[in-house]
Amino acid sequence: QALIEKYQKRKDLGRLDPRYAAMIEAMDQSLGRILDEIDRLKLSDNTLVIFTSDNGAFGGVADLAPLRAAKGFLYEGGIRVPLIVRWPGVVPVGAVSDEPVISMDFFPTILDAANLKADEKVPVDGQSLMPLLRRTEKLKRTAIYFHYPNYAFHGGNRLGSAIRDGNYKLLERFDDGSLELYDLKNDIGEKNNVASAKPDLAAALRKKLKTWRTETDAAMPTPRQ
Repeated sequence: QALIEKYQKRKDLGRLDPRYAAMIEAMDQSLGRILDEIDRLKLSDNTLVIFTSDNGAFGGVADLAPLRAAKGFLYEGGIRVPLIVRWPGVVPVGAVSDEPVISMDFFPTILDAANLKADEKVPVDGQSLMPLLRRTEKLKRTAIYFHYPNYAFHGGNRLGSAIRDGNYKLLERFDDGSLELYDLKNDIGEKNNVASAKPDLAAALRKKLKTWRTETDAAMPTPRQ
């Protein structure tokens, strides 16, 4: 309650709800206590800490500008999330990488960090991020994929899939087969759909997206009778 009252007095929050701001600071304090304890136990050099989120912020309580939309959408406001890694002696303090990664990468990364091998019977969808963390090389892939064949809790999203390949991101809608193509380097807010201006690129990315869905046996929505 004290934190809520603190942020209720602030006049510079924009669209950020005081309750949401209070939750963020409370979480930050809790994480700080965990990291302090790891330091106190002298385990920091042998502890990989990954901070991330499963999706973008809840719409209506947070200002995600310039990103478009929020939780439950395939736009960047719904899928672009924080990723902070702490591992003293391995990850340099203040180092930043612009390489797009995805949550499926955490499993092989943690195995790699612990010098463990995955069960050969278990498919591994991601790639180890250790080359990025050690700053030795880039990942051996060009694209990451997102699949949303169901309605979100708010019911406002359109079912579809997305592929991020380099600076471009393609969304394919399942209701009408339409495509949206955005140049994220120059249009992070996804305001300018260039699918019609770059039909060859849109078609190539759509083909890669369809191939990925087939290879992963991705669940698809069932048309309503």
